[in-house]
Amino acid sequence: MSMVLCAKEWPQAFGPNYDFTVNGRAPESFSVSLNKNILWRTPMPSTGQGTPIIVNGRIFITSHERIEKDSETGSAIVGICLDEKTGKKLWERRIPGTRTTDLSSLFSDNTAASPVSDGERVVFMNVGGTIVCYDFEGNEIWKKKWTPFGRHHARAHEPILHDRQVIVAYVPKYDLPLSATTKAGAKPLGRGLEYWNRLQAYDITTGKLSWMAKVGTSVHSTSMLSQLSNGKMAILTGRGGGYQPPEEPFGLSMIDAFNGGSIWEQSIKGYPAAQNANWGRNGVHFFSGDKHFSTSSDTGEILRSSPLFEKVTVTRWDGKEYQTSKEQSLKKSKKPITYFTNIIIGNYHYFRSFAGFMIGRVNLKSGKVEYLEVPAQIVRKFGAEERKLWGETMPNDMKNADGFRATMDKRNAGSGWGHVSSAPPIVVGDLIYFPTMVGMVYVLKWNSEILNKEALVSVSDLGLAGETWSLSGLAYTNGKIFARTMKELICLGN
Repeated sequence: MSMVLCAKEWPQAFGPNYDFTVNGRAPESFSVSLNKNILWRTPMPSTGQGTPIIVNGRIFITSHERIEKDSETGSAIVGICLDEKTGKKLWERRIPGTRTTDLSSLFSDNTAASPVSDGERVVFMNVGGTIVCYDFEGNEIWKKKWTPFGRHHARAHEPILHDRQVIVAYVPKYDLPLSATTKAGAKPLGRGLEYWNRLQAYDITTGKLSWMAKVGTSVHSTSMLSQLSNGKMAILTGRGGGYQPPEEPFGLSMIDAFNGGSIWEQSIKGYPAAQNANWGRNGVHFFSGDKHFSTSSDTGEILRSSPLFEKVTVTRWDGKEYQTSKEQSLKKSKKPITYFTNIIIGNYHYFRSFAGFMIGRVNLKSGKVEYLEVPAQIVRKFGAEERKLWGETMPNDMKNADGFRATMDKRNAGSGWGHVSSAPPIVVGDLIYFPTMVGMVYVLKWNSEILNKEALVSVSDLGLAGETWSLSGLAYTNGKIFARTMKELICLGN
């Protein structure tokens, strides 16, 4: 399904093609630090991790509600509607949750699920326990509430809009005590089927349940929709990940997008579900252990694998210039990739490394694996020479637009590589954009013959180093890129 449409709209986090890719042209470089290629900036009430969506000239985005002091936790969020051309706020609605969660967590907060829109309605989800649908004037159409099961506070699933169905994921149990929203309170309840996280489809016009998947899906998995070789639309979902989620067996399942039925299941020992479930007619492709795997999208049969750390090509910065070396061995990292940084485009499966600050890709035809080291951060200020930081980043102030710290967890001020639920990359035309938590955006020519310095188009930024934080995905329409940081929503364009 890749590269089918040129985006005039970005109706969900996955974009119009369901795979984070689209035809078009966007700025090759930008700098909020230097006010380069910035069309407008709008302050946000507080921290947030959802992707902005753009439909019919309107932008929809979520935020945790405004805080009046340095804060560690929050529950309610706000759904916001803005004008695409100006960034002017048109309306906002408060959406309460039953779960209180860490603000700006490395592994999601209550804003982690992005809105979706069919052009007439918009659906916001507070993953702390509420889904609500509004019309474009902000009038409520329907609402669902529940008490989240809290074995782990990660919520990696992005709502999918397909065939007038909004497909979300949560534990469909409505009589849970409030204590079940915490790890300690959830553990005594056990791992029974009634506590499995499941994909569920709701009619966007009525809010009525259309189907519920028979198989479970991990809270760590970003499920994705595509098309099988027979033309049937299906959803690939994963099970597994940290803290032993109850859904078993660990591995992958292909689910019928029409009725939620299981098409196939593939058990994979130790499957790391914290990745985008990338697939298409040419196969399912995933990372596990120290290898990259490809399977049949029709049957789940594993067809081939490629080692990620042996006999690879690496282009590194030696302190003066880039050097490319072939047939290299890399030190095996704890996990194969920085979570959710994988994307398929053309014959390549791109990703960010777990360690070493490298962009990587696997050639899906040859199995060749390449890495390109990139600066961890670039410090830019008006009137000063830019400074590249290799292998380290500056500490982050973690302050929102009102100047209050929207977290108390020191881990959240890290580099955004490795053990973090990162924002996914997107592809616009010939360029791939990798955003990071510290506000860097690596722009590369994805179809470059060799993944080396010539492939790196720019290292752009979403704000001042040490003052910019983001786990939100990028969105694109009509030559413009939209980015959300803890402080603001930004429209980027030439």
